[in-house]
Amino acid sequence: MRFAGRVAVSAALFLGVVAPSARVGATTPATDSPVTRAVVPGSDWLVEAPSAHGMDEATLDQAQDYAFADGRNTQGVVVVRGGVIVREWYAPGRDATSWAASWSVAKSFTSSLIGIAIGEGLIPSVDEPMTTYFPDWAGTPKAAITLRHVLHMESGLDWDEDYDPSALASSEIIAMVGTQSNQLAFAAGIPSAAAPGTRFNYSSGDSMLLSGVIERATGRTVEAYAHEKLLDPIGIGQFDWWRDAAGHTLTYCCVDTTSRDFARFGLLYLRGGLWDATQVVPASWASDSITNTANTYSGYGYQWWLRMSQGGTIPPYYSALGHDGQYIYIIPSLDLVVVRNGTYGKSPCAPVADPALLPYYPPQGLVPGQGTAPPNSWSDTQFLAPIVASITDGNAATAGLPRGAAGESTGGSSSADEPIGAPLTAKVGGSAGSAGDAMIPAADPAPCPAAAPVSTTPSVPTTNPIPVVTPAFTG
Repeated sequence: MRFAGRVAVSAALFLGVVAPSARVGATTPATDSPVTRAVVPGSDWLVEAPSAHGMDEATLDQAQDYAFADGRNTQGVVVVRGGVIVREWYAPGRDATSWAASWSVAKSFTSSLIGIAIGEGLIPSVDEPMTTYFPDWAGTPKAAITLRHVLHMESGLDWDEDYDPSALASSEIIAMVGTQSNQLAFAAGIPSAAAPGTRFNYSSGDSMLLSGVIERATGRTVEAYAHEKLLDPIGIGQFDWWRDAAGHTLTYCCVDTTSRDFARFGLLYLRGGLWDATQVVPASWASDSITNTANTYSGYGYQWWLRMSQGGTIPPYYSALGHDGQYIYIIPSLDLVVVRNGTYGKSPCAPVADPALLPYYPPQGLVPGQGTAPPNSWSDTQFLAPIVASITDGNAATAGLPRGAAGESTGGSSSADEPIGAPLTAKVGGSAGSAGDAMIPAADPAPCPAAAPVSTTPSVPTTNPIPVVTPAFTG
């Protein structure tokens, strides 16, 4: 599907919802956690000294030096070991209560909801045909697509996740985020280009389809289901999940919460879906999500990125990644969760892409003080290496391994750490500025819609393949 002559969008529509590049050779990260403790935060986190958790403070603090170097536009970093915060750092003017953005980190939240719905019997299995949720696909080439194909980005749909301004006339992601009021209907209308299961093609359109799956399976909006089944049980209260003007949650992006609460979600997966005494996400799903079961690409699970160290300084890990440098890293063998969020200026409007997302959530530092700003360079390994090296209690278990860990950088910025088609240096207006620069408002925010939809949470009719759902706004 192409949009020549129909997408009249300026270069300001350049975005990257998230398309991290292929991680060749990745396999399933190890899930054993020799130092795992049962500790999880209650209404607030425990904060303890790194030394109490077998970590050298001076070495650990080298990660702060890397993350907050000039031009990296880091807003917040949270390091969790043993279920407690051992270090957190914030940019000037920001703190533990500051809103942080997700971009495609939200895909991993969406995956957890699919797993919960399967555990409740609301979705039969990952092999359920997508025609159950999109009956209009019956009798078309799309009839062969299963939920598993969508989760693995192997649907075969003709999707172009190209954020380059020169691709304005052909990029589905730019068209969806920049012009569509009903993004679910748009994603469902993409035609097939290949047989499902025959190619990996990173697609936010695939992830948007999961909004319709969850709506149809649960009879509720995605955010309402998320609050009851995921967010409330693990204590995430400060939360917005953006939705389109038709009421469909943007399951490919745009969770807003705090860096600490992103760490809660990471800790939930580190604990195998268990939170205190409650199995929030089925243990089998927490494991299956980070297991290499795709047909064509071993580096992607169920909406999670997989990194298998091939020797080197960083043990196997998996991660949720978002554009402009949003990361949740989980290193099971070290009982570590590390969150990094970039600069974010949150819109004062209700979290509704009405009629389009970008005026309220501009990426790439295009509108200083609003939306997100990228780091001018970023390497997972250079950031994580001092955190791993700080561990002195004998559990690092990486000594003597040959060099060449996945994500290891040979220069200032690893190409394996950058989004496809969206280098971390801003394409519009030169390189990204410092975090301080990005927080200086330089333009008025986009006006809020004149009237918000009525606050309701209706059930989803079973006869409409793309229901229009009016959400209950939470702020």
